[in-house]
Amino acid sequence: MTKASDLRALFGHRSGNNPLYFHTLENLNQRVPGINSNLLKSKALLCSYCNNERTQPYDRAWEKLSNYLRNRKPPIRPNMVLKLSTVFPGNVHQSMNFVHLFFLKLFGCLIVEHSIPINIQEFSSALIERRPHQKVHLAFEAITDRRSHKHAGRTQILTTQINGHVSYAIWLYDVGPLSVHIMYAEPSENRKGLANSWHPLNVGKVVRLIGK
Repeated sequence: MTKASDLRALFGHRSGNNPLYFHTLENLNQRVPGINSNLLKSKALLCSYCNNERTQPYDRAWEKLSNYLRNRKPPIRPNMVLKLSTVFPGNVHQSMNFVHLFFLKLFGCLIVEHSIPINIQEFSSALIERRPHQKVHLAFEAITDRRSHKHAGRTQILTTQINGHVSYAIWLYDVGPLSVHIMYAEPSENRKGLANSWHPLNVGKVVRLIGK
């Protein structure tokens, strides 16, 4: 549900004597003995080849971008324009496409796990063929509120459905001072959030961070 490298970077080494605490709407303060606990993993499992060799470049691209945004000096802030060549010198388009595919993998697992009526085959084909999903967009938010504790996690998926099919869906992936908005939108959708979104097919080498 949250990438292990993000958790390690944010919380460091954890054990039974120094646990993390996992919260859901149903249960609070569940002790997590370690970052690799099954409690933090999706129940929609990929085969080992897809989860490792096939999608490993996607994981590494996100790990690099996540590390840069979380540790940037000075810190990220709303409306900042990020030069992607700073993070991925000489390889912006492929690397950012891999970031897109990393979130596509997570999104696909959530669709399966929660039986969301979105065509999962389109997700599978994009991941296998290493091409963008035309209906999935990302937005990167700089979180400016001062939280009293370190935080990582994701929100529930909120959907708009027409005749039993999803026309729009959004969920957030948070890690420290960064929140990624992952949006699925049919072509007929015209949402405010999409105006600030990023997509591999229509982006240059910069991205503007959103926030309040």
